[in-house]
Amino acid sequence: MLNLCSNGVRGSTLMLRPRTLVRPHSASTASDLYLANNPAPSRGAASTPTTLTKVPVCRSSEKKNNPNSTIDLLKEIGLDDSQVEKIANSQPRLLRFKVEKTLIPKIRVLQDFGYCETELISLIASNPSLLENVSSNSLLAKLDFLKLILGSVENARNAVKNGKWLLYVSLTNILQPNFVLLKSYGISDERLQKLLLRNHWFLCCKPKWVQECLVRVEQVLGIPRESGMFLYGFKVMVSLSKRDLELKFELFKRYGWSESDVLVMAKRLPQCLRISEARLKTRMDFFVNKLGYEIGYLAARPPLLLLSMEERILPRHAVIQVLQERNLLRRNPSIFTVMSLSESRFLDAYVLPFKDKLPELYEAYAGGNKSVDSSVQKEKEGKRRGEIRRRYHPISLCLEIP
Repeated sequence: MLNLCSNGVRGSTLMLRPRTLVRPHSASTASDLYLANNPAPSRGAASTPTTLTKVPVCRSSEKKNNPNSTIDLLKEIGLDDSQVEKIANSQPRLLRFKVEKTLIPKIRVLQDFGYCETELISLIASNPSLLENVSSNSLLAKLDFLKLILGSVENARNAVKNGKWLLYVSLTNILQPNFVLLKSYGISDERLQKLLLRNHWFLCCKPKWVQECLVRVEQVLGIPRESGMFLYGFKVMVSLSKRDLELKFELFKRYGWSESDVLVMAKRLPQCLRISEARLKTRMDFFVNKLGYEIGYLAARPPLLLLSMEERILPRHAVIQVLQERNLLRRNPSIFTVMSLSESRFLDAYVLPFKDKLPELYEAYAGGNKSVDSSVQKEKEGKRRGEIRRRYHPISLCLEIP
């Protein structure tokens, strides 16, 4: 069988010559050095000649573009008969490719980049057109580019796993210009890495459209690029068309919001612009119609619109009501403070201190809210990670609101 893992688990009939990857630079200069010194090769550039110790699927007596050669190679990689059949049906041109000249160099690039056998099988089986439509030089350049901007080979492979189009679009016309655009708006490498690992698809869009979205964040939402919310505003802009954004403004206005209220909310937590009408209606009914809060209060504290009614808002409000009726609170906390506390901190402040006087309070709260125990456990296991995440979490940025 064909050895495509660097760990040597399987016996090899195809020896792949190692290549030297781009050496990582410092985080502050790596991307700039890459863009300056590593222009992407054209798609039609010739692959580097390779030397194979043994290629059993392509003997000298056979035609180099024999369809059986491609099929045999796919099987030696580790694909089963059903996967090979599916690839043959969906990519018939692949069967006419010259194995040594076209296919093996691409496989070598992936293997050298750290893809083990199972990962390689998964990648090819789910993206067979990759072997047909992307040259080995282009594949190498894009993988090295992703490695550099994402900080590691593992992050690059994860990005490709979640977004196959990263390997299909042009490096010089799409990927690099979009990356430079985002950097020009002052977005740090660290934040870009997190963004690209979770939301990669906009990096594959036309740079002109990406730039329009960046401009609209400042001009339409009024979020300056220096704001911690700018990146969140950009994510909203790339997910909503101009017409969709207009409809969102109209939705809020139907429930009594002014345009200035919507903009105040958007500057503090742009994600609220993606809220559904059903969610907005339930929050308006509860906070405004039932509790009597002004719309301006909600606009200045937008996390209240995103919290779960069933798992947080209603259970916590019921606890505070009981404590107020029994005169057990020294002072009445704001609704925003109550709802923003972590589960463990809420229990420590408003449930556990009254367990002796109101033993049924904890039982009613924890028993009626299935998320309590799991939330507390997760907080204990990842307390340090949670502290780090809260520094950048949009809700945490709103906690400073008086």
